[in-house]
Amino acid sequence: DCGAQQPECDPGSGLPELAGGALDEVEAYLRGLTLPPRRNHTDPRALSGMRLFKAANCQACHVPTLRTGPTHPIAAYRNLTIEPFTDLLLHDMGPDLADDRPHFEASGQEWRTPPLWGLSYVQHALGLPETCDDPTSGAATPNFLHDGRARNLMEAILWHGGEAEASRRAVLAMSATEREDLLAFVAYPFADPILEEPVGFPCP
Repeated sequence: DCGAQQPECDPGSGLPELAGGALDEVEAYLRGLTLPPRRNHTDPRALSGMRLFKAANCQACHVPTLRTGPTHPIAAYRNLTIEPFTDLLLHDMGPDLADDRPHFEASGQEWRTPPLWGLSYVQHALGLPETCDDPTSGAATPNFLHDGRARNLMEAILWHGGEAEASRRAVLAMSATEREDLLAFVAYPFADPILEEPVGFPCP
């Protein structure tokens, strides 16, 4: 339906685009999707990047593991430990990332921590790679953050502010090689006991 704030909206026939049965089938397909295979857990650079991720305290908000609930419609998905690298909470990310558009109880500069799992497949999901077995092939560039302003993962990291300002400064202090290692890990992060150990500064 067209809302009062959508004057350019074409109401069309007024009928739903999908019948109820087709929508149920799409929902069932999406519910059963799984993650792409992990490719970097033995990469020495990614292992180094994991330690840098922790040193910058990124895991305070990008929490490595969560537990699924006991009532999922698919029994095999119940009570699983998953590695989405998010706390699913809202955080004040500072004025530079703000869009000044409050949404329900979230202010215009609060954002939900996005999951990091499978980030290296963003180009693949957007249909940009030249070959289906290499998600980083192709000349097109994916966009990150809520408004697509970041052309790569490092730009997305450096737009962090507010509650993540200390982590941003830690990344800025890294050498070029260390940043490359960090990105090798963030491309598809994996949980490790080292990430459970406390660090000097918590998520605010």
